[in-house]
Amino acid sequence: MSLLRVVRRPGVGRLGGAGLLSGLADWMLFIALPMYVLRLTGSPLVTATVFALELVPTVLASPLAGVLVDRFDPWRLMTAVALLQAGCLLPLLLATSADRLWLVYLVVVVKSMLGTVIEPCRTTTAARLVPPDELIPVNQAMGVLSSLARLVGGPLGGLLLARYGAHGVVLVTATTFGAVATFLALRRHHPGATAGRPGPGATVPGRHDGGTVPGRHDGGTVPAPAGTDPSGRPAPTTRPVREPIHPVRDWLDGVAVVARVPVLRRVMGVAGCMALAQGAFVVLFVLFVVRDLGGGESEVGVLRGVQAIGALAGGGLLGLVARRTTAGRLVAGALAVFGGLSLVTWNATAVTTTFGVYVGLFIAAGLPGLASMTGLFTLLQAHSPDAYRGRVMSAFFAVYGGVQALGMLLAGLVGTGTGLTVALDAQGACYLAAAALALRLTTDRQSPGPGRSRIIMTSRRTPSGMTPTISPVGRKPARR
Repeated sequence: MSLLRVVRRPGVGRLGGAGLLSGLADWMLFIALPMYVLRLTGSPLVTATVFALELVPTVLASPLAGVLVDRFDPWRLMTAVALLQAGCLLPLLLATSADRLWLVYLVVVVKSMLGTVIEPCRTTTAARLVPPDELIPVNQAMGVLSSLARLVGGPLGGLLLARYGAHGVVLVTATTFGAVATFLALRRHHPGATAGRPGPGATVPGRHDGGTVPGRHDGGTVPAPAGTDPSGRPAPTTRPVREPIHPVRDWLDGVAVVARVPVLRRVMGVAGCMALAQGAFVVLFVLFVVRDLGGGESEVGVLRGVQAIGALAGGGLLGLVARRTTAGRLVAGALAVFGGLSLVTWNATAVTTTFGVYVGLFIAAGLPGLASMTGLFTLLQAHSPDAYRGRVMSAFFAVYGGVQALGMLLAGLVGTGTGLTVALDAQGACYLAAAALALRLTTDRQSPGPGRSRIIMTSRRTPSGMTPTISPVGRKPARR
């Protein structure tokens, strides 16, 4: 299926457009804010803390974010978050000197916490808007739009900072988030896109696999509705009965889903290995450009941005590949290519240091980067029960953010001598290790292909409430 066709599905274009605007705002701020902090303080170490602070809420706030995503209407939740993102930026207008730097830190933390809600909410909603065989195309479309936002938003943030200063960046970014909220609030109702964990006896909306869902006190199961009618239009859904929110218990229920579904466990392992490599890259990449390529800030900025070109240019090719393979094979193949390109890049200086060669290598890395995340999101969406999908996606982002921070710390211990060369090769090897782990996803008997979840869920009564019990199709839930 072409990207244009999947974007035309009810709700998908609106979700993608909101994501594009949100991504533009994020990248404008991501580029401009550290540069502004560097102007205020003159300290690279203080500037680095801006990046580090963005990762902390990803780990700490993700569990609660996942519960919110599963319990509330996703469109209203994303609208509210966009409005809060616009408002939380305004204190930056007062951060005009180094002694008011605490305002910058406060805004970074608050905005990052809001981001832990919006990302799993967007991917969860996308999965509810399309039938199972279109999960890969819709994730691909969202990835392409994200790359476009990166390609445009980064340079735009730098230009706004140079022309209008930090106040100009803040006002434009806040206005963009306000536009996102308006865009989402004016939506039409899209069947299958409602959220909320089911109460006893309720039917979970948005299931496409005809599987079974929790809903009976006696531990039995009830059939879930098909996601589309014979004409291909979304089928009517049953309004969920909302239970009271118990953050810790609800979060533990989501952890139980990940722990008991082998595919989800393996995806988390692959994500951890990828995140370790990506965290190391953030630090090692700058040292590589300065030491081995003899570059500076402009060269760092160019190489960070051109990877998005590869993702955009390769979007059509990814669609052709995705139609001929499964999500697991897509992840394994993409990570193998990405790891190979990384090793070639780090060692090509023995042959040439021509900057154009490295621009080409970074552009080439854009396609496997997009393909690997597309495949991982598809596996998470396909194998997560609808009522727990937000918590599963939040767990993914928490794992990725936490291990990425670890990778940054480990890479920060590396000097600029022989240790840097070894660390660069180890970073590329981490991607190859992730590819090897992803091979388990290509042979798992529970993984019938992109978008087809094969999970039976039942519920059992405990003193603390209803607890999910999960088993693959063809096996009975374990007796307790």
